[in-house]
Amino acid sequence: MKNLLLIGLASLTLTTDLYAKQADDWEVTSSEKQFDNTSELVYKTTFVPPQEPSETSKNGVAATSQAKQTSEARKLDFRPEAKNANSNFWIYDAWVEFYGDEDSDGYFSHFSVGLDADTYFSEAQVYARLYLGKDEVFKEYHTTSTFTIYGDSSADYLVVESELLTGFTSDDYEVLIELYDEYTNELVAVIDGYNDGDLYLLPLESNNYEEVYEEPNVIIVTEHGGSIGWGILCLLPLLFRKNG
Repeated sequence: MKNLLLIGLASLTLTTDLYAKQADDWEVTSSEKQFDNTSELVYKTTFVPPQEPSETSKNGVAATSQAKQTSEARKLDFRPEAKNANSNFWIYDAWVEFYGDEDSDGYFSHFSVGLDADTYFSEAQVYARLYLGKDEVFKEYHTTSTFTIYGDSSADYLVVESELLTGFTSDDYEVLIELYDEYTNELVAVIDGYNDGDLYLLPLESNNYEEVYEEPNVIIVTEHGGSIGWGILCLLPLLFRKNG
């Protein structure tokens, strides 16, 4: 009896843990574009298995790149700081664009983030981690493939277009971007809503909150009646008799 009770409690605990894990999950699809190269769609959740980084062309993102993913997307409850920010690497600018609002509630599930990173060197290979934050908690929604930046050129910017599928309630979010050196995996630059107002107070929601209500088709039937209509019907026999 005691063993059965322990098994029951263990099962209940496991079920609770799984439910909590699923309730805190989030899912996102993204693609990257640099110069004229656009990557394939990358599907990322908090439980994506690790993938081998693909080769990157000298001109930017490989056409079939898969993001440099970790086994789990990161979740931060603090704002990271780059130890050597503004020395060899920095993020010159970042911006956000929104696409469509299916339920017209002012919150978007489809958007893009542009990133212009610069370096002291003539060229360098880097990758970035992108987060969405609310109440000082940041969820990583995309990790880019390796891309090349050229000095302080403004033409080497990277655009990450994403669609939030689940896990993001309708609210104002903040984008936080970490830039890493590809060779050392060192965090070399950070930008967020504190540094750039374009990354702050972004009206977003995941697609499962895009609720579109269709108005039912209503057929209106108009009936004509009253004393005039009945009067005409009563006169019809008299008219037929007279004509006969």
